[in-house]
Amino acid sequence: MTDSGGPAPEDRPAGTGRRIGPYEQSLIDGRERAEAAERDRLRRRRRHQVFGSLLAVVLVAGVAVGAWAFLTRRDVPTAVPGVAARPTSCADPAKVRVAVAPAVAPAVAAAAQALSKHSDSPCAAYTFEPAEPFAVAGSLIGAGRPDAWITDSDAWFGRAASISGVKATAGQPFATSAVVVAMPDGAAQALGDDLTWGAVLGGTTPVRVPDPNRSTVGRLALGAVAASTSDSTLGAVVSRAAKGGTGTVSLDGLDGKTPSGAVTTEAQLTTWNAAHADAPLTAVAPTEGTGPAQYSLASLSDDAATTRLVSALGSYLHTEEARKILRDSGLRTPGGDDPKEPSALRGTITVGSAPADASVAKAATLWNTSAPKTQALLAVDVSGSMLDRTESGATRLGTVQRATVRATAAVSPTTFASLWVYSLHVGDKADDYKPLVGYGSLGQGQRLAAFDKSVAGLGSAVGGGRGLYDSIAATYAQAKGYWRPGYTNSVVIVTGGPNEDDFGLNLDLLKQQLSSAKDPARPVRLVVVDIGGKADAGALKQVIAITGGQYVATNSLDDLQPALTSALGG
Repeated sequence: MTDSGGPAPEDRPAGTGRRIGPYEQSLIDGRERAEAAERDRLRRRRRHQVFGSLLAVVLVAGVAVGAWAFLTRRDVPTAVPGVAARPTSCADPAKVRVAVAPAVAPAVAAAAQALSKHSDSPCAAYTFEPAEPFAVAGSLIGAGRPDAWITDSDAWFGRAASISGVKATAGQPFATSAVVVAMPDGAAQALGDDLTWGAVLGGTTPVRVPDPNRSTVGRLALGAVAASTSDSTLGAVVSRAAKGGTGTVSLDGLDGKTPSGAVTTEAQLTTWNAAHADAPLTAVAPTEGTGPAQYSLASLSDDAATTRLVSALGSYLHTEEARKILRDSGLRTPGGDDPKEPSALRGTITVGSAPADASVAKAATLWNTSAPKTQALLAVDVSGSMLDRTESGATRLGTVQRATVRATAAVSPTTFASLWVYSLHVGDKADDYKPLVGYGSLGQGQRLAAFDKSVAGLGSAVGGGRGLYDSIAATYAQAKGYWRPGYTNSVVIVTGGPNEDDFGLNLDLLKQQLSSAKDPARPVRLVVVDIGGKADAGALKQVIAITGGQYVATNSLDDLQPALTSALGG
């Protein structure tokens, strides 16, 4: 306002340059008084409203700290829908499969749903499959290859090219996310004043850190430690983290009962807190900060029409409508406002430069020295029943193929593995089993490519009954003969049902043979992964009890892939 009571220049209607008269000013003042009165009325009403109406008032009056969880539960997508959104623009949309980094998957799926409601939306039903970028990069041969890929770093494109020959490129990142440490509030408050990376990850509170060989978050966090602390501190941090570390970011189990934390992204923490509003986690922002995870979309399809649909999705993710959805999920968007900070935060979230490659390499080398190692013989059922259809319409074999290539690509590069198949008389000498790929390191691109190609060709071997017991005995003998010191040596049997060989080993003979072959000095554990619960669980558990190991029943691809990854060493 001016001294005379008239409007200041900035109060004039935009673009007109005119002054506001007394009557119009009185209307403006009256409207402001009415709005102020309404806000006051709503504040008074909020004090007396029941729990169920609190959220509506908060949206008008502003977000209070105590209501944050309820607001985010409504505004933040927390899961990927099981069914693709159908566009309103056409009746017969093309199906487009998109593998997407888990931290951004719910937000991207929500954005695609918003896009599908546009009258001019692409004629596509986008299906989103959360998958770690490291695993996607190693599984682009055969059934494991999606139409598009949303990764969290362009570092994984080199891995894709070396293993499968796929030279994927992506446009500018549509979103980024800072790296933080998530903890129950009590553990976060107990950290003290030193919030450097070395102090947070090397303190008395254990913090889960993903493998820097397999995780962008792990690369950024441990690279920051390597760049800012002594070698002895780095060694201690990596040694502790590597003993139980995997290639994935997980916030499961951070319930405050035992002080602990996990390195994650700001976006993944936002999604977690929205889904767990009754027990949100606190974000701890290490002092030095580090570079962000960067999310970008690449087409992997050779089909021009599919590529155009992928491009349309990519363009939409850069629109303001999509950015709003992404920011609500804790993601940072180019040229946009930063997302709301986590409701509970220790420190200041700082996004800086990514650690130098040398720092990341130092941490990764120490990890490989400290982490547990696995050698596994994987034997896959190719009996005729594997052509049966699942509820989704895919064959059981197709499900196994997709899960196997993704699982072998997801495990540590220190893992050694071999691949066999089994069914009646499938072998070159009419054996019930057949080796396809001998033991070798999955850290070698050519070896992993050989796995992928062999799995992609399993359809040519399908047929006959299931020579399960003879195959268990043969694979166990092979694993014992190639036993590797310093490794967990395993046989992983994927089966679609019970033994069907009436002329081979029966259960009692198999148990006797394994009891005789068992050698405490060269232990081999047996893991049986049952597809759909059709195997004879009682009989197989008797067999497993002799050698040690595990019986795992799975019902879907979502169950099978992590079960195989775990059995192969995580």
